[in-house]
Amino acid sequence: MRILLSTTLFVASLSPTVSAQAIIAQNQGLTNPQHVIDFGANLYPNFTPITNQFAGITVTHARYFTTGMVVNMVGGFLTNDFSGAPDTLTIRFANPIQDLAFAYHQIGTWQPSVFRAVLAGTTVFSFSNLSNQTQTNNWFGFTGIVFDELQLDFVADFNVDTLQFNDAGATCTTRNGSGVNPLDYRCVTRPILGSNWQSAIAMPANALAAFLVFGPGGGNPGLPSPFGEILLNLAPSPIAVSGGPAFNINIPNGPQWNGFVIATQGARIDQVGNQQSVVLLNAIDLQLGL
Repeated sequence: MRILLSTTLFVASLSPTVSAQAIIAQNQGLTNPQHVIDFGANLYPNFTPITNQFAGITVTHARYFTTGMVVNMVGGFLTNDFSGAPDTLTIRFANPIQDLAFAYHQIGTWQPSVFRAVLAGTTVFSFSNLSNQTQTNNWFGFTGIVFDELQLDFVADFNVDTLQFNDAGATCTTRNGSGVNPLDYRCVTRPILGSNWQSAIAMPANALAAFLVFGPGGGNPGLPSPFGEILLNLAPSPIAVSGGPAFNINIPNGPQWNGFVIATQGARIDQVGNQQSVVLLNAIDLQLGL
């Protein structure tokens, strides 16, 4: 492993990749979404204006309608309120999200629709599509990008049902392979964009040194070694930062870093009798975010 004296050198070497993708005319939405709003059935009289009746979202330019199952419209859904131009459905989320899928009808025959993902008032991703109300592949949305608002330009009328979405945000996810490594490495704060992320490694009386190891190649489910399981891919070579028991890492800022994942693992050198031994600890995958 290469040892760095400053974590800034490692963070500066990272290159975020643009992973935003459009969901266009698919046969299904997200796999195992964290949240689903299906708008129920017969919750309100038909053509009731919809604003904040559904927890977690605020809606403009829409009314409620209940019908049977019609090409992925199941029970209640959103439809046009015919309040006039601009013909734009807006759904604002209470907290930033990073994936969204929904069933959509553009009423009419192959009319254009424009889909925009917006964060803090700025469009961060968009696409357009020709669709109609009878196609069965009518799932649309975005993945791999952080945003807090959907704007959908439609022609004359629309139907929207079954919002599926995942939360965005800075997270620490602990991994420990088969469980043989000590769980002595932990997050102290979340890796929030533009912040000073803090982590810590437990230091027993016989501990001599601690290391925070970054894996540019991502995480590994568990590679056996004489020191415990290696939980990082070995190519490119992992980079170890000495220090501890507390570590402070400057997290970069900017929308291109939203959702960026960094695999890390803790390690120690312990004194065991007359020998010094490397002890591999658990891994933590950091998702940078808001």
